[in-house]
Amino acid sequence: RQFFLFNDILVYGNIVIGKKKYNKQHIMPLEEVSLDSIVDNQQYRNGWYIRTTTKSFVVYAATSTEKQEWMAHINKCVEDLLRKSGKKPVENHAAVWVPDTDASICMHCKKTQFTFIQRRHHCRSCGAVVCAGCSSKKFLLPQQSTKSLRVCDACYERLKHVPSGAGEESAGATAGGVKHNASG
Repeated sequence: RQFFLFNDILVYGNIVIGKKKYNKQHIMPLEEVSLDSIVDNQQYRNGWYIRTTTKSFVVYAATSTEKQEWMAHINKCVEDLLRKSGKKPVENHAAVWVPDTDASICMHCKKTQFTFIQRRHHCRSCGAVVCAGCSSKKFLLPQQSTKSLRVCDACYERLKHVPSGAGEESAGATAGGVKHNASG
């Protein structure tokens, strides 16, 4: 993927067709961007989270210096934009999904082995990889979508008790297509 930083947006996409065209471009308003460094381990180095209200993911740089330069420059652009606009930093970000390769069994019940028939599902609230039985409900997360999204049962129970108006999760929950009041 290639990233392009402008003073108000961050754009990324895949290069195709002889490195002349970008595919699957995503545009992220810098007002929504938040960065968090990831501690290096034996397998992965020079990584950081890019979080927005609609999508969050991990990025890796070739070197530690490149990581620090990217993070510093993005953070400066975000701070400058927020200062000029008078807006506050966004607090609710989409979850970073656990990669499919990191979960051969359901992260909740610890029983379901994922296969061609037993599919993996990602909780849109916490990012965990769960089986269908542990993610049978949907919840409206307005900052991510206008439709109710699949969430794990643990997040559903937590989210349905969020008081109305207390954040993105307060809009409502669905189970089996039936809308429930978020307060109970």
